[in-house]
Amino acid sequence: MIYVATSALSSCLFLIAFVLYERYFVQGFLDNFTLLIVAVFVLFALFCVVSLVLRHSRFQEPIARIWLSITGIGFTYLLVDLAAGAFLIPTLSPSEEPDALSHHRLVHNSQSSIYHREYKYIQRINNMGLRGEDITHQKMPDTFRIAMLGDSFTMGKGVRDDQTFSVLVENRLNHNRELRYEVLNSGIDSYAPVLSHMQLKHRIIHLDPDLVVYNFDVGDLMQERGYRAQATLDNNGKVTAVDGHRDPLKFTLTQQARIWANEHLYLSRLAIYHLQHWAHQHRAITVENVVGLANPIVLAHTLASDTEDRSKQWIDVFDSILEMRDVCTDKGVQFLLVIYPWGHQVNETEWIPGRFGFVSAGDIISDRSVETIIRFAAENNITLLDLFPAFRAHAGELLYYKHDMHWTPAGHRLVAMEIADFLKNNKAMQRKNDRYQSSL
Repeated sequence: MIYVATSALSSCLFLIAFVLYERYFVQGFLDNFTLLIVAVFVLFALFCVVSLVLRHSRFQEPIARIWLSITGIGFTYLLVDLAAGAFLIPTLSPSEEPDALSHHRLVHNSQSSIYHREYKYIQRINNMGLRGEDITHQKMPDTFRIAMLGDSFTMGKGVRDDQTFSVLVENRLNHNRELRYEVLNSGIDSYAPVLSHMQLKHRIIHLDPDLVVYNFDVGDLMQERGYRAQATLDNNGKVTAVDGHRDPLKFTLTQQARIWANEHLYLSRLAIYHLQHWAHQHRAITVENVVGLANPIVLAHTLASDTEDRSKQWIDVFDSILEMRDVCTDKGVQFLLVIYPWGHQVNETEWIPGRFGFVSAGDIISDRSVETIIRFAAENNITLLDLFPAFRAHAGELLYYKHDMHWTPAGHRLVAMEIADFLKNNKAMQRKNDRYQSSL
């Protein structure tokens, strides 16, 4: 018993110190769930100390029996947990991998578990490295194929595979239509225009789409600059690749432990999820603990107080969008640019309290950036769908999560309705579709 208690005490003290160090000094914040885990370790460490102090007292035998029970129950639980994980948890893969051309991409034929305080689901990546069901490289003769490009909003972070607006657009377009529509969800987390251009040029255009829709995220203004800083350029200064192998994704040891438990321990995974949900319900709402490592710089250009000259940033973004447009033009493919807001740009109730990690209470929102994009599209004869009015006119279910910045299922339904109706009613695109159908 002395050896077991001493080893357990040493392990507890090490884990307490290590978890606090990684969460506070490496990741920069402490949440209620971490404090709860530390409290459990502390209580167990105290029990170890009590066991050692009373090892020669009249309580020696009862404490020994308690230790025997703890060891037996713990070993049995671990075996059951591993067995349940082997049978009940689907085979999971990393959601992303480095890419030599577009920095990172989704892993082909994979499933990954997405967990957040506000949602959980299994994300399926198909045979082409796109979210959703498998598709054929060669489209069917009677199919009008649409490729959706963008970042995590397009990929559908926060909703199940069948709830993304790409799936919903496909369903709406195929309702009572003779021509079959196929919508490819090509969105990838943390993409910016320069990466979507690389993706379109080297992968998506070869899937023979009839229409490419690029969904521009206002947060991409800053991400574009970061990716271009590590891009490879040709003699004309054009981006030819953004090698992600130079910038590998790194996880802390506690994050790696959570990932391993999530993939192998079924009972523990359920317990962790529910404990996190409970812990976050009792969490004080402050800027520091609402959005872990939120970066206010990302959305600074959406505020009236922003005075920075962003002309060079917009030039880079527009260059990538024009490159995408030109790839489509060369192949006779239609191109549509879609712009949409973040929650703080919609009203005072969306994305609360999550927004306070990025913008301060009382900040005045400016549409300067939106007007810049609209003007750019008009000057370059690019078909544009502006979703800002639809979002701002919406009344009903929340379109954004409270803490996470992404759309709820209701948000995806709104986007799908607007895009599908736009495609049905846009005369130029309708003529293209009619010519396409008459040629079959």
